[in-house]
Amino acid sequence: MKKLTKYKLKKISKNLDYFFNLANYNEIKQGLNWYNEANNKVLKISENYNIDVFKVAQVVSALSPRNKWERNLQDAEAVCRAFKQGKGFEDVKVCTFTKNKIKAFRILEDKVQITDKSLKTYNFVNNISYPDNNNFLTVDVWHLRACFNKSIKIDSSSIGRIAYGQIKDLTIKKALKLGINPCKFQAIIWITAQNNLTNK
Repeated sequence: MKKLTKYKLKKISKNLDYFFNLANYNEIKQGLNWYNEANNKVLKISENYNIDVFKVAQVVSALSPRNKWERNLQDAEAVCRAFKQGKGFEDVKVCTFTKNKIKAFRILEDKVQITDKSLKTYNFVNNISYPDNNNFLTVDVWHLRACFNKSIKIDSSSIGRIAYGQIKDLTIKKALKLGINPCKFQAIIWITAQNNLTNK
């Protein structure tokens, strides 16, 4: 996807308004709390094993493919514990692919890190690590579906860096205008889109 036109950005802005206004009390409450709760869980792992919170968040991200959130956190703690005990990736069972488990260990060994070359995961890691920072925003498949108001087969890697940046900047601007932390605004959109677009 190339650079989005002003017309498309205006439509995206209206669609984000639509899903935000569609959110019910529980969806708003859940969205406002999601990243803070995620941060608390990552901080606990960080403190338990004396590992930098940003590194723990990267481990969580590495272990996330095809993994339910609660199990994702359990797996991240298991990997961090094993690493601190001097064990290797083969000593831990996780609910994701072996290559992702290896990546998690390589992150802890300072051999790999998630950078802004991977826009979605880099923003996600920062949102979990520093939820009060207004400079990061996770544009995932559900955020994109909300932006275009349909269950499209698209993800952040297929829209390109320019379009990602435009959607990110637009969403951050809308959130701050409402006086809401951007990642919390995104979480509300994420939850509401899932609840209302699944059957479309």
